[in-house]
Amino acid sequence: MEPCFQLRPAESADHCQTTLDQQAGLRHVTTTWRKGESSATFSDYFLEGLQLTTLTGHLPQPLRVALYAPEPWTAMLFPLDGQLHATPGARYPLSSGSDPQIRTVEEAPAHLYTLQGLQHRSFAVHLTRERFANLVAANEEWASVHRLQLREPEPVVLLPPHAAISPALRTLIEQLINCPYHGALKKLFLEARFLDLFIEQQTQLVQLRTRARSRDRDIMYAVRDFLDTHYAEPPSLLEIARQFGTNDFKLKKGFRELFGTTVFAYIAERRLTVAHQLLTLTDQPVQEVAETVGFTNAAHFATVFRHRFGRRPTQLRRMPQHELVECGK
Repeated sequence: MEPCFQLRPAESADHCQTTLDQQAGLRHVTTTWRKGESSATFSDYFLEGLQLTTLTGHLPQPLRVALYAPEPWTAMLFPLDGQLHATPGARYPLSSGSDPQIRTVEEAPAHLYTLQGLQHRSFAVHLTRERFANLVAANEEWASVHRLQLREPEPVVLLPPHAAISPALRTLIEQLINCPYHGALKKLFLEARFLDLFIEQQTQLVQLRTRARSRDRDIMYAVRDFLDTHYAEPPSLLEIARQFGTNDFKLKKGFRELFGTTVFAYIAERRLTVAHQLLTLTDQPVQEVAETVGFTNAAHFATVFRHRFGRRPTQLRRMPQHELVECGK
C-alpha cells in the first residue's frame, strides 16, 4: 500500500537517508536524519489500511518535523519518552512533556511537530478512514463514542489531555516496536498486536466516557443541592457552571436530562414551594415571604403563586388546614 503520510524533518531534509525493505508483503521504510550531535530514526511498517511508525532520537536541540497527509487519516499518537509539541493543520494542537499522553487525531494535510529529548521515543498508528470505520463499527460502545467523528470527518482529539499511557498500552507498544519475527510471521504479529492495542485503547476510551458521565451526574446533583439553598438569589448560569467546574451548555443540557426541567424552572418551583410552606406554617406577612424567596415585586409573586397553586397567597392564609394540604400538592 502507499504511505498514508510522509514524516520528514522540516528544517533540513537534506540530512535524511531512506532505505526500503519488503519481505512477504510487508513493507518497511527507515528514514535516518543526522545533523551535528542530533539524530533521529523513523521506522515505518505498512499493513492493509494501516501504518505503524516508531521514532527514536538523540535530540539535545529541538527538531522540527513536517507531517504531510494527502487524505484524512485517523491517527493514534503515543509519546513515550522526551517531549513532543505540535502545531497541526487540524484545529487541536498536541503536546506532551514529562506526563506522557495518548492522542488520537485526524491528521490534516500538514502538521508541524517539534521533538526534543536525549532519548526521545514516540509511536504512532495511522489508519485509513475505511479501516478505522470498519473496526469501530464492530462494537456498539465504540461506535457510540466515535459517532460524531464517523459522521463528520473533522480533525478531533478523541482522548482528553493528560490521559496517561496505561501499563497495558505501553506493553503492547513495546511489543510492536521490538517484534522478534521476520517476513510473513512478522506481518501477522504486527497485525495481531495492533488489534490488541486498538481494543485496549477503545476500552480505555469507553471507561473514560463512563467516568465522565458519572462525574457529570455528580455535578448535576451538587448543583441541585446548591439551588435548594440559594434559590432566593442564585448566581447566573455561567457563574454556577464555573463554580462546579463545568460550562453553561453542559449545565443546561445535563440538568434538564437528569431532572426533567431547566435550571430556571427548578429555581422558580423551589421558590414557590418554600413560599407555600412559609405561608402555611408561619405568620410572616405576604410581602416578607415574597422577599424571602427572591421576589422583589409582591404583585408578580401573587400572580405566579396563583398560577401554580390556584389561589392567591392571601387566600391561602384563610383556608382550613385540610384544604391547605390539598392545595400544596
